[in-house]
Formats: sequence, structure tokens, C-alpha cells
Amino acid sequence: MSRSSSLVTLGPERVPLNCLVCRGQLFIDREIKLNTSGMEFLGMEWANRSGTALICDRCSFVHTFAGDDFELWVPGDGYPR
Repeated sequence: MSRSSSLVTLGPERVPLNCLVCRGQLFIDREIKLNTSGMEFLGMEWANRSGTALICDRCSFVHTFAGDDFELWVPGDGYPR
């Protein structure tokens, strides 16, 4: 699986995201399920909410977001001004 990495900004102020572990600035995005033990016990894990994982391109640390208050940017174009 080869996906392109993106710069990420958070919130309406568009604050650049840096990896909490290595301070990297490039991330690969992926949809994830926010599983709960109760729903898994009942066999209804498919009904859990989805979220987004932003995976650091440098160290692979996974940053998890339940909402969509972030934007992805093409690295060559840089962050918006």
C-alpha cells in the first residue's frame, strides 16, 4: 500500500500538526473504527463511530481524531498563508 504523505493543520486557526513523538510533519491518513467493548461483545462493532488515524511518516506513531477538524495539504505546496 503506497499512499502519499500530507502536511496537516488543526482547527480554524490551521495550526500545523507535529508528531508528538518525533516532531515529524508528514502524515498518512486512514479511516479507523472507534471500537467499544460493549458493541464488540454484542457483535455490533460495525455500528461504532469512525475516526481518522494520522500516521507519522517518520516514526509511525498513530494520532487518532474522532472529528474532522483538520485539513490535509500537499507537501510541495506547503501550508496555507
